[in-house]
Amino acid sequence: MNFWRPQAGFTLLEVMIALVISALIAVMAFESLDAADEGATRTNEVLAEINRLDRAWQLIAADIRHVIPPAAVDRNTVFKAESLRSSGEDADQLVLLFKRRGWVNFSNLPRSDLQLVGYRVTDGKLWRDFAPERNIELSDIDLEDEDGFHQLLLEDVEDLQLRFLFQGAITSKGKSALEGREFSEDWLHQWPDNNQQGASAQDLPLAVEITIELKGVGSSVRLFAMPEPQQ
Repeated sequence: MNFWRPQAGFTLLEVMIALVISALIAVMAFESLDAADEGATRTNEVLAEINRLDRAWQLIAADIRHVIPPAAVDRNTVFKAESLRSSGEDADQLVLLFKRRGWVNFSNLPRSDLQLVGYRVTDGKLWRDFAPERNIELSDIDLEDEDGFHQLLLEDVEDLQLRFLFQGAITSKGKSALEGREFSEDWLHQWPDNNQQGASAQDLPLAVEITIELKGVGSSVRLFAMPEPQQ
C-alpha cells in the first residue's frame, strides 16, 4: 500500500537566506567591477596626460636646441624667461620668450626659417605661441593675440619652474655648481639677471632646468644644454 509522503524542499527562511547571500555577492561583484573600471579609466587618463607631457617635452627640446643668442642677429632677437610667480591655475604669465632658427618649410613658402616663440601659462594651461620672422619691432608684435599662432600643450598645470646655469656660477663655485643632488639650487630663476656676471640680456644661459607639475601626475624635470654661439 502506497502512502503519500510530502517531498522534502526548502523552507521560506532558507530561500530568503539564499536570496540575501546572492544579493550580497552581486553587490560585492558590482563594486569590484566598478572599482576596476574606475581604476582603468584613471590609468588611461594618466597615461594620456603623460603622453601629452612627453610630446610637450619633445617640442620644448626642439625649440631650445635651435635658440638664437640675442646678440647674434638683431635687436629683435631676445631670450627672456622667468618661473611662475603664482599657482598655475591662477597664472597669466609668459615664462619663455626667444627667437629660434630651423623652422622647417615643408611647403617651400616664401618665408624665413626664423620663428619667434613664447611659452605662457594661463589658467592652468601651457600654451606655445609662435610667429614667423617679420621686419617689425619686437615691441609691436602681439605674440599672444592676433600676431601669433597658438598651440595648447598641457592642461592642469599646477606649477612651472625654471633654473638657469650662468657663467658666474661656474667661475665662483667650480664643479660644485654641477654636482650633488641639489646642484641647481643656486641657479637663477629668471633670465636675464643683470646683477649676475654672465647673465645679461646679450647672453644665453649655459643650461636650463625646467620643472612642470601637473595635477594628478606630479612633477617632471628636464635639463637642457643651451646651444653655443655660432662662430
